[in-house]
Amino acid sequence: MSVRGESRETKHHGALRVSAVMTVAAALVACTSGEGEGTHGLGTGEGGAGGVGTGAPSSGHGGDGGEGGGEAEVCEDTCPAPGGGVTFACKHRFMYGVNYAWQYFGGDFGGIAAWQQAGVSADAASHAARLADIHDHGGSVVRWWVFPDFRGDGIAFDASDNPTGLGGTAVADLHKALELAAQADVYLMPCLFSFDAFRPSGDVAGIWVPGITPMVVDAQKRAMLLENVVRPLARAAASSPHSERLLAWDVINEPEWAMTGPSPYGDDTYDPMGELAVVTHAQMETFVAEVIGVLREESSALVTVGGAAMKWAKAWSAVDVDFYQFHMYDWINAYWPYMDSPAEFGVDDRPVVMGEFPLQGLSGVSYGELVGDWYGNGYAGALGWHYEEATPEQLDAMKAFASTHACETRY
Repeated sequence: MSVRGESRETKHHGALRVSAVMTVAAALVACTSGEGEGTHGLGTGEGGAGGVGTGAPSSGHGGDGGEGGGEAEVCEDTCPAPGGGVTFACKHRFMYGVNYAWQYFGGDFGGIAAWQQAGVSADAASHAARLADIHDHGGSVVRWWVFPDFRGDGIAFDASDNPTGLGGTAVADLHKALELAAQADVYLMPCLFSFDAFRPSGDVAGIWVPGITPMVVDAQKRAMLLENVVRPLARAAASSPHSERLLAWDVINEPEWAMTGPSPYGDDTYDPMGELAVVTHAQMETFVAEVIGVLREESSALVTVGGAAMKWAKAWSAVDVDFYQFHMYDWINAYWPYMDSPAEFGVDDRPVVMGEFPLQGLSGVSYGELVGDWYGNGYAGALGWHYEEATPEQLDAMKAFASTHACETRY
């Protein structure tokens, strides 16, 4: 059922495969360390990537894999989330927090010199205060957008709009963000791309902004984006002394808005935004899968995709995500009710995190009721939208839920 038109809410976007335990039968869980057969596939460097089945990723990169699997160490999880949550570092938690989502759209990681917008490393004090405030209001995980489109200096392009490498202060900003996360005792979920980047190349207030569509559909250009941007960014994160603060990568925010044609998995036909240069499901799936492949090679963090809605619940079921992520707004709730369980939506093969929803709650449903129902109905996490526009009352509601489930919501 299409919900295009006036009924569709368009929020202001600027314009882990770990098999997580779905139920936890005991507080003792087995994690892996050393080299072994990790669920993250082949990696580089030292450290296991997590054992087959219920293992969670260790710090460090994935080992090359051994026939016998890694040596297991027993760690104790005294407060697993009731539905299993999302497993990270031997903790089964209800992934709880908020979308940052940015201070400067497209500028937090790399800066935008033409607009005098500094990246994280040049404005560390204000970001430190924000992350500390998120922590103090119960947030454990922060979803933070990196390159929602290409207006920023974080990616360098040649004259043909081919990405040639990281630019500006991107690496310094990523390192500083991880450092500040450690200081605040929160974990980051960097969201690499967004549907916003599918607008055609053009001038935005004096800045030439390349569109991502040619890089998604053309194999050579796509390889340049992967090798010159995604890989060095993932390597930069892994090289940070605070790399353990990167809990998960979100490959792309709401890619469905830039997709056209039928779903190969039985979902509704895609209903793209008219101003975007759209691609097919197969083209987007290839792009997402190849980004995930690079992330698996360079990082031990979990991986997800920021799905727009349960309308397309199966869209990313064939790619190597550790947990599903969906967004919930009033227009979605009218057709795909928030009260329905992951099993009712047919997505109970992996944990399900609600990665965006209004901090004020849905129409007729308060924040506390909304998150509480998800917590008790098999969902694995909830990240409200978004901190930069949150009112004190909304942050207090966020804190109140965390206070009731203090251990289960904190990694």
